[in-house]
Amino acid sequence: MAEKQLYQNDPRWKDQVLGHGTGETIGMYGCLLTSMAMVANHFGGDETVASFNEKMKQKGGFQAQWIRPALISSVHPNVKYQKRVQCSSQAAPLGEIDAALEGGSLIVVMIDRAPAPGVQGHWVVLHGKQGDDYLMWDPWEKKGAPNTLTGRYSHGTLAEIIQDVIWFGGEPSAKAAKKPATPAPTADKEPATDSGKPLVVHPIVDGLKMRRQPQIGPSNIIKQLPTSARLMALDPGSARAKIGQHGEWMHVRDIEEDEGYVAAWYVTPAADPSLGVQKKEEANKPTPPTRLVVKTTTEDVALRTQPQVGDETLIKRLPFPTELLVTESGDAPSKIGVYNQWLQVRTLDGTKGYVAAWYVVKA
Repeated sequence: MAEKQLYQNDPRWKDQVLGHGTGETIGMYGCLLTSMAMVANHFGGDETVASFNEKMKQKGGFQAQWIRPALISSVHPNVKYQKRVQCSSQAAPLGEIDAALEGGSLIVVMIDRAPAPGVQGHWVVLHGKQGDDYLMWDPWEKKGAPNTLTGRYSHGTLAEIIQDVIWFGGEPSAKAAKKPATPAPTADKEPATDSGKPLVVHPIVDGLKMRRQPQIGPSNIIKQLPTSARLMALDPGSARAKIGQHGEWMHVRDIEEDEGYVAAWYVTPAADPSLGVQKKEEANKPTPPTRLVVKTTTEDVALRTQPQVGDETLIKRLPFPTELLVTESGDAPSKIGVYNQWLQVRTLDGTKGYVAAWYVVKA
């Protein structure tokens, strides 16, 4: 019988290497892996953390020690990765989480587990509500710890504690089933296998250095990038094969139109991200934008030819979160977040247009 509650620090596997890592163990960094194993078991699987680790390795579910949540279906076809929302700079979408739980989905969230400066990332599984709190399965075993989110991590509100959200759906096992799972809205994203579209990546580590030349050196640093940055690969034909490969470099351009090189082993495709490990020794403070950059706050924000709503003005709809360079000057900053105001912007791929200012925040 599958174990419902699994722990990354279980002596049976805590010292095993996580994915294709080079020393990162399940006990130290395996909270997302363990959370996903519990999701798989809820929807009919029979996994230990060790067995799930091996199966994900065999199915290409890791980029080094970083796990690819979208590939859970390659191990358990009845479990579906539905969507992901990053919410480190805005309130977590609690209404969407509640609706998905009510519909039978499981929600894996990265929380800020401690009040210390910066984000102390840790992944847990939300499986229900208890009053105004969430019931959770926590991968870190601590005797006597509460089984609710703010019961155990009480240094902030739910919307503040939750930093990243992944929705999973499927068919619950007979014992776990309450009602049929209702799929969450699927993110509007570039298919990872579609080579006809531009390749967009983002850093896996905070403060990834963009360099003038494809080599490490103290004098060639252009800037340090946050994990939220989106980067357009300027050599898309060869770039995809470089992702995750030590010693390879990727030529990229960011939303501020700066071009340079980043270490390909520290980036992940925006459409199929690898998540789970933030190595402290690689974390650096990102460089603040020198130009006004905003990002969308919800899915499917419209990019329009004119600052008005209408089918005839629609250029395309933008996935969440999309970075946009503001191309107008003057009072543009005062428009951000204001209803009935519009901003003239440019996307990462160079498309120009207007977005509703009440659907963006400063990046």
